[in-house]
Amino acid sequence: MQQVLSWGSRLRRSRYWRLASRFAAASVVATAISQVVFLLTYGLTSSAGAATVLGWLAGAIPNFLLNRRTWGGGGREALRREILRYGAISIATAVLAAIATHNAEHLAHLLFPHARTGQVAVVWGAFVGTYGVMFVVKFFLIDRLVFTDRRHRRAQ
Repeated sequence: MQQVLSWGSRLRRSRYWRLASRFAAASVVATAISQVVFLLTYGLTSSAGAATVLGWLAGAIPNFLLNRRTWGGGGREALRREILRYGAISIATAVLAAIATHNAEHLAHLLFPHARTGQVAVVWGAFVGTYGVMFVVKFFLIDRLVFTDRRHRRAQ
């Protein structure tokens, strides 16, 4: 009995390790795209809110596609449900990032009233920090709520 439990535990750990490593790789790609878009948009004197939305959108689309491939998606019939669930999680993350960058922008103007580089660094730090914190939360939400149809089909 102990061997069966040990084998099952190893299987779960290996599944999560595979998912987590692929999720991390997808997040690196999405983050790189988001950061470039955010920095270019905000650096060119756009508002923090507009830069956050554009940065989020630029990363969210490839992130969904790569994560759907990682988890195996539920097929064509599940795509709409997956997009809606992923979209809700992703939009919630974007709202948190928008709040963080908005507040950071006020702080940045107080700290660096005449230094655009300092302002960009503070606001960018808030943007990166929000997504860093949400990385772990999103992994579990995506695993448990978004790409569930394939796992349910296997269990039946």
